[in-house]
Amino acid sequence: MSAAATLLLAVTFAAAAIAKLRAPQPFVATLTALVPARAARPLARAVPLAELALAAWLVSGVAPRVAALATLAALALLSLQLRRLQADPGLPSCNCFGAGGDPGGGLLRNALLALAALVALVWPVDGALWALPASDLAAAATVALGAACLWTLARAVVPLSRMARP
Repeated sequence: MSAAATLLLAVTFAAAAIAKLRAPQPFVATLTALVPARAARPLARAVPLAELALAAWLVSGVAPRVAALATLAALALLSLQLRRLQADPGLPSCNCFGAGGDPGGGLLRNALLALAALVALVWPVDGALWALPASDLAAAATVALGAACLWTLARAVVPLSRMARP
């Protein structure tokens, strides 16, 4: 279970980083609303690089408890900023996963990811994920992918259920 949680965290941080690196301007706009303008561009480069580094650290198996704690700290910091964005309707969306990415539900997503980080903290993977037996890695990937699919499905179903109400 811990390997699945670790893999889910690593893939989530890597996906967010890649989306920001591929199209940085929406994230720059978000940062401009949160920090002084002169800091927005450097942060728009630094944040995705830090996310990629965290993803690599998580799968590396090096100091897994410290990596889990760093993940919890990152999620807490990101959640504080997300809360600031949600509190003021005049501010842009977080653009956490690229342009228009994550128009709500980010705090719940981060809470669920924090639970995954707690699993990784309490029951760390012994060694690098790629060193796991293929069957264990496949099982972890299946569980992580299933969790991501459930999240995507839930995000699609909730708006539909609101539309169906009389």
